[in-house]
Amino acid sequence: MSELRKGIPKGKIRVIGVDLFSHEDYVVKDCDTRDEAFQLADEANKKRTGSMDDVYYVYDDTGKYLRGEEAVKELTGGLGVSP
Repeated sequence: MSELRKGIPKGKIRVIGVDLFSHEDYVVKDCDTRDEAFQLADEANKKRTGSMDDVYYVYDDTGKYLRGEEAVKELTGGLGVSP
């Protein structure tokens, strides 16, 4: 488990960005609600234009994966970044 998925404050939902070029991840924000985190990650993932653009994931306070780039494909009817 990534270090960024540990130590998430109790009751918070964390958005993590992953730089696919450097393979480094970083905290974008610890959100108060799932909706806030999902919106933040979805909007950032919608802006991806290339397969190496940063990708954004959402985790709960136990480090459990909640959402990622696949949500954008579902929301847009399958449109997304080409591999």
